[in-house]
Amino acid sequence: MKQNILIRKAKVGDEKGIVNLMEEGLRRKNWLYTGSNRLSKDKLKKIREEFKLRSPSSYSFIAIDKLRDKIVCSVFFSFKKSGRTRHRIDFGWGVHPDYQKQGIATKVLKEALEFAKKKGFKRAEAEAAVINKGSIKLAEKCGFKIEGRKKQGLLLDNEKYADTYILGRTL
Repeated sequence: MKQNILIRKAKVGDEKGIVNLMEEGLRRKNWLYTGSNRLSKDKLKKIREEFKLRSPSSYSFIAIDKLRDKIVCSVFFSFKKSGRTRHRIDFGWGVHPDYQKQGIATKVLKEALEFAKKKGFKRAEAEAAVINKGSIKLAEKCGFKIEGRKKQGLLLDNEKYADTYILGRTL
């Protein structure tokens, strides 16, 4: 299956596939421990507008199953254009439930990290629920280390809280 996967930077027109990926992960409850629990109609518009900007404040990378013409993984990072944290980027990612544990997200995240380094960023960060073993393992495979823990860092859909890890690495 991996040979049928294309990895590239996302562009205008990809936003619907990214939203479909997110909806599927949420619908199947594979994405229980994310910062996103519902997708509004504005999400599609927001993603599209960010892709159109000539000077964006985020970048997205995707993996596409070429046989099915379907986005199966999304890795994105955001940043501030000025100020004392302009050297840092904050990552997030998601993988379609049918494509998890195949190494796809690792390849996409590594490509995004290399791109960020070439752009001059010096530090990458991510936050993951302590119980989200898949995201923690992915981050660690890509050189992130657990740097701290936030008590009740994430409010879940069931109104319970989950502790989160802060993961970081230099580029």
